[in-house]
Amino acid sequence: MKEIAFSLELGDHPDGIQKFLDWNGSAGSEGIRDIAAAGVISQNVYLDGNRLFMVLRVEDDFDRQADLRTYLLEKIPRAEDRYAPAPGGGDGWVPMERIYDLNATLREVGGDPRPLRTTGPVLDTHQHFWRIDRGDYSWMSPDSGILYRDYLPDDLAPLLRQAGVTGTILVQAADTEAETDFLLDLADRCDFVVGVCGWLDMDCDGFSARLDHYRRNPRFVAFRPMLQDLEDDDWILKPRVLENLAYVAGVGMRFEFLTKPPQLPYAVEAIKRTPGLRAVMNHMSKPYIADGTLEPWASQIAELRAFPDVYCKISGMVTEADRGKWGPEDLRPYIAHILEVFGQDRVMFGSDWPVSLLAATGYGDVMNALRTVVGPLLDIDGHRRLFHDNGARFYNV
Repeated sequence: MKEIAFSLELGDHPDGIQKFLDWNGSAGSEGIRDIAAAGVISQNVYLDGNRLFMVLRVEDDFDRQADLRTYLLEKIPRAEDRYAPAPGGGDGWVPMERIYDLNATLREVGGDPRPLRTTGPVLDTHQHFWRIDRGDYSWMSPDSGILYRDYLPDDLAPLLRQAGVTGTILVQAADTEAETDFLLDLADRCDFVVGVCGWLDMDCDGFSARLDHYRRNPRFVAFRPMLQDLEDDDWILKPRVLENLAYVAGVGMRFEFLTKPPQLPYAVEAIKRTPGLRAVMNHMSKPYIADGTLEPWASQIAELRAFPDVYCKISGMVTEADRGKWGPEDLRPYIAHILEVFGQDRVMFGSDWPVSLLAATGYGDVMNALRTVVGPLLDIDGHRRLFHDNGARFYNV
């Protein structure tokens, strides 16, 4: 997304100014759709005396010359009966030069870019904490780069304040109950963590007793096995695992699927075999964004359209894209497909911080990219559902 601005000298014509304001405030749905079709994400017009200022947020591929000419001369008709007079017989909108960019300056000095804001509360349904000396992060090593350090509440708190995020779901990163206990303890001492997604061994006879134990803790709102890291892609279909999954559904506990495309069809089959399961797909099941590949991922995840209790986290995208040069356009077809499959009521935002830092310069990059893509696709209510209400309803927080 990029931003461009213009000014328009209206001259000393009070009636004409009012005529323009009246027209501009009465744009119908057809005109609004035309604006979106032209590649304009948002348009704001400001009045200062006899001057108008217009700020457009547009798609990255918006052509400043061709598209703007179409937008200003056709999408916003300049007939005299609709526009206030301009000096010199109608000089029209004049481009304004940007002289300062806070985010660009922050990047230069190593700061975190300010994320765009969403009206109302924001729930980040997917973030992690870890402390390396605990020793049970089997996937972590010095080769993990920026991830090979402790990430704890004091690291995230200022980023959440800057982003307007009011609560988070803290998600496990180690396949041990000890880490789940560690996360629950952090949640008890952290005012912004509203729930924990932990880990339990589903392939054991004592599973139901362990789940009952953790269910007594109100902070324990969900759990997940790390399916993407297991040797067998169809592990979720093992008889004892399916039996325990049925118990999860029976007691109403929420379950999270951490899968990549190879495990996705087996996850879909497990959902089909477990009526009443309340579940959420993590990271959209990690489609191959870097390759630009949609199938068979798109067809497989589309099967979940029929299961109203299954949600999807729009998260983890940037690390599946080309980490060195991704942009919102790379994410767009995957997000659009998820919205088409799950609708506005079964999707939720997740930052995947700090894993996202493998491909993003800061916490705000992920939120900004998602807002850029969904801007033309969702209305205000849809934004609130994606960034808060759906997650709050799913986790009952």
